[in-house]
Amino acid sequence: MSKIQIWVREYRDQLNLLADYRPHQEVRLVTQSRVALQDVEALPGCTLSIRQNALIIACSETCSELERKIASFLQRQKLIGAGNPLNQVIPFQCKNIRHDHVVGRRVSEQTKAKHKERRELAIKERAASKFKSVFEASIAAEAEAGMWLIMTQRALETASHSIYLDPDYVHQALMDLAYAAKYNADHQGLGMPWTDFLGQLRSHNFVPNTSPNTIERYRNDYFINYNGESLCIQAHIRKGTGTLKDCLRIYVVQPRKPGDPIIIGQIGSHLPTAMRSH
Repeated sequence: MSKIQIWVREYRDQLNLLADYRPHQEVRLVTQSRVALQDVEALPGCTLSIRQNALIIACSETCSELERKIASFLQRQKLIGAGNPLNQVIPFQCKNIRHDHVVGRRVSEQTKAKHKERRELAIKERAASKFKSVFEASIAAEAEAGMWLIMTQRALETASHSIYLDPDYVHQALMDLAYAAKYNADHQGLGMPWTDFLGQLRSHNFVPNTSPNTIERYRNDYFINYNGESLCIQAHIRKGTGTLKDCLRIYVVQPRKPGDPIIIGQIGSHLPTAMRSH
């Protein structure tokens, strides 16, 4: 996967690609020219992942050219062989994967009820929270993390309005972000993308970028002023979807060099995107 990530960084501009480095050894590729039309999550593209020492290239039919380029690269690197062509293509069936053609499909009331029942059950079985609110968890993390975690005024204000149901997770996520910043300083780098580091640390779903179209359209939402400097908070930890109680986003400014702290720009609800404006 590290070789694939290097290949993506070297050729993404030449091939007009936008890359999203995700947790658990996964990279999502989409065409840059289409980003202006809608959000990255809903675009046809190609997802590369490592599962049990096997490379899986999940590609929509419209993006088969991406698959051919990636396979060609891996063959030149002698990581895979030429393989044998198939006379018949057998559709791959797998549960719990949301493919591009499924995104946006109407969800039945019965399915919504099942999802609600699972969420309520998870809440009942959750251990008693250490912190009473997201704001309390944020203040505690700021005090414990010291110089490696900077909470902006906007972060504290949004945290005070957040009704996310698991403030303990907020505290843990903030502490892990601070730990990553300290590790980055102590070792002159993480040795891997932030997405992988935080994913391996505690399965955090860290997103390093947001679509350029979204940032351009909602520039005031994605930029903060800190120490007289305008900084972008497109990088974020995401957890859950749906209502304000179930959905959490922690937007940050990543350290630009080893030794810099992590700056928290917002804690709480999802910022607007080209696909959603709430």
